Amino acid sequence: MHARSLVLAFTFALLSTAAGAEVNPSLAGQAVVKPISGGEHRKEYAPNGQLIYEVIEQASGNERKATEREWTQDGSPLRDQEFLNGTQMRATFWYMNGQVREKHVNQALRDPKGPPGDYVEYFSDLGLPQASGVMQGQFKRVGLHRFYDEHGKLQAEQTYDASGQLVSEKKIGANGVAGQEQGFYPDGSRRLP
Repeated sequence: MHARSLVLAFTFALLSTAAGAEVNPSLAGQAVVKPISGGEHRKEYAPNGQLIYEVIEQASGNERKATEREWTQDGSPLRDQEFLNGTQMRATFWYMNGQVREKHVNQALRDPKGPPGDYVEYFSDLGLPQASGVMQGQFKRVGLHRFYDEHGKLQAEQTYDASGQLVSEKKIGANGVAGQEQGFYPDGSRRLP
């Protein structure tokens, strides 16, 4: 019964995001702020009455939570982010064509024993996977990263150490078979057999 409730809640959340943002012509061009338990709920509307920005902020004890969402003026989602004490915990970003561009999940939620950072999945504008792995900051890769071709097929796996240095790479053939793993020295030169 509990699993069924979770599935229904997830489905509802997914459908509400996919359906687009609300439209209220009477609020065209306005910002609305409502107090809620422990915080506030802010909404901003475009001149056509389309909801284009929303943030829900709540505090409880030492914990501060925020959810921030943004839509285009035609109601297509652009981003949906969840924060805990100022740290991004989950995020989804969309292309303007409606396809998911990136998904981020904080490692504290996904794999607390793994390297810290955000597990990020990148997608093409067709919705196919492009790359995935743990990022620390905007540019530092750590742990295992996977890269895909334009058809969404796994093309390579690269492993990075805690400092972001590439330590090994494995190419995947068109037939899906992994080739020989290539090791690297800290200066980026290849380890030769």
